[in-house]
Amino acid sequence: MKPISYVTGADRGLGLGLVQVLLEKGYKVYAGSYLPEQDELRKLSREHPNDVIVLPLDVSSEESVKQAREVIAAETNVLNLLINNAGIAQDRSGTILEPQYYEDIRALYEINTLGPLRVTQSVIDLLLNADRKMLVNISSVAGSVQELVRIQQYGYTMSKAALNMQSKMIHNHFKDQGLKVLVVHPGWMRSLLFGDIERMKDAPFEPIQSARNIVKLTETETEINEDIYMDHEGNRLPW
Repeated sequence: MKPISYVTGADRGLGLGLVQVLLEKGYKVYAGSYLPEQDELRKLSREHPNDVIVLPLDVSSEESVKQAREVIAAETNVLNLLINNAGIAQDRSGTILEPQYYEDIRALYEINTLGPLRVTQSVIDLLLNADRKMLVNISSVAGSVQELVRIQQYGYTMSKAALNMQSKMIHNHFKDQGLKVLVVHPGWMRSLLFGDIERMKDAPFEPIQSARNIVKLTETETEINEDIYMDHEGNRLPW
């Protein structure tokens, strides 16, 4: 029986790369989609109709998350891997001496922090039913309090720090039941995370490279321990 995974934010960039790599590794993938105009994910589903299931998914909507869960639960009672990848980075907020765009900050929390919480809660029972089970939350080094040097982008950094706290709480709750939690900084990629590929053109690698590294971590970082925050190459990060 194929292992079963669920990836959010799967339309493009890192999310699409994760779907591609998991498919190569023999997974059946439920792929959460927020951008139906992006055709690559749908093309992949047409080529692999039994193994790539596209689900409309807005992680900021409780109803959307619930509907996605219903589709998955109608087909399986087991989930081996959940990757909370959906996220945004657009944050116009400057330093504390400059304007703060609170609508940006609220949107960042809604998607980057509450989105993973909604999705994880919706399928936690399916994860716990699996013999081998893992939760991967795509975070950022920007969420590290100890490593932080920036003085602006309050919304993005705080949303990722809060996601890190959420991840540690879930780890604390379910480690004795065998749920492995990873909190991963995916690295600086040539992606549309900030809404503008031109801004990311000098990034050192493509999202598919990070996706391959992250999936490799799911294969190698299987021991339940307290070192759960790391970059995509497995280097540990301080909280």
